[in-house]
Amino acid sequence: MIVPSPPDALSIRVEQEPNANEVAYIERGLYGFEEGRLGSPEHSHFAVFLRDSAGHVQGGVDGHVMWHRLFIKTLWLPETLRGRGLGTRLMAATEAEALARGCLGMWLTALGDHPRHFYLRLGFVTIGELRDYVGGQSLYTLEKRLG
Repeated sequence: MIVPSPPDALSIRVEQEPNANEVAYIERGLYGFEEGRLGSPEHSHFAVFLRDSAGHVQGGVDGHVMWHRLFIKTLWLPETLRGRGLGTRLMAATEAEALARGCLGMWLTALGDHPRHFYLRLGFVTIGELRDYVGGQSLYTLEKRLG
């Protein structure tokens, strides 16, 4: 259990390998603050996997739902499986699940123009760009309204 210290005993320090429980403590603090301000986020998590015939994961989507919005944290396929429509099918399954959970929209970040154009073809719109994020590539924020 973490016990708050009196203000005169506080210190600030950078920790290279933070304790997972202590990181969870500050996350819970923020979530509690936001929940008090905005209502329950009704947080949930799901994944959509592409599996081979032996049941091994070959790619997929990782999504987090909060306040009726789906944040797509990760979409990945190995290069050998790209260009076959599998990414589109994974995203269609993800969108169907988001709708089933009552999501009003989906959002994500994409690094570079190639992935950005993939999401634009799926009906996403660009709502932000951080130019020259890394290696001359922009980091885009995209959203798609549902329903």
